[in-house]
Amino acid sequence: MELSYWQSRWRKGNIGFHMKNGYTGLDEHWQSLQLPESFTVLAPLCGKSEDLRWFAEKGGTVTGVDISEIAAQQFFSTHKQTPKLNSFANFAIYSSDYIEIWCGDFLKLPEHKMPVFDLIYDKAALVALPQKMRQKYVEKVISLTGRHTKIMLHGFSYNQNEMNGPPFSVSQAEVETLYGGDFSIEVLEINPLDTEKYQKFKKRGLGSHFIEYLLLLSKKDDRK
Repeated sequence: MELSYWQSRWRKGNIGFHMKNGYTGLDEHWQSLQLPESFTVLAPLCGKSEDLRWFAEKGGTVTGVDISEIAAQQFFSTHKQTPKLNSFANFAIYSSDYIEIWCGDFLKLPEHKMPVFDLIYDKAALVALPQKMRQKYVEKVISLTGRHTKIMLHGFSYNQNEMNGPPFSVSQAEVETLYGGDFSIEVLEINPLDTEKYQKFKKRGLGSHFIEYLLLLSKKDDRK
């Protein structure tokens, strides 16, 4: 899937994936994260997620990454902020006091410019990618982790033969294959969703089942 696909969706306003009020699972599982009082968080493929603001209000210094500058502009406009605009390599960087959004290809995010992250927040980012792209994405994510970095990963699984992504179906077994060498994986939530409530997916072929899950990944040891 080309980056231009997502840029086109933002230009057309075709962003049904955006959750206007953010993700409720953060409130429910905040204590499970056990982060320091002041913490750093990375949100790959963040769009204009309200979760960026949520983390900042909890005391976080937040780095979001998205291919679309429209997403970053709309995020700060929504919160009536005028961000600073800088650039590095092929990235445009929009920033306020505690939130910055790097606009560009996540796989090219410069590691030496990033802090050590306490948390990487994958809110339906892995499931936005076709299978052939997931290994490189995960390798990039792992390259941005430190000894104590945790990953909160939100995803979906369903019969991929019924519907084309995105969101793509990524089973928990695949997550284990991708991350299990470095991380232990704890299931925070598994929710069977009523397909009748997702008519846009039903029209695309979804029929048998639709599972939402939330996982917490913790480093197995201190090798990194």
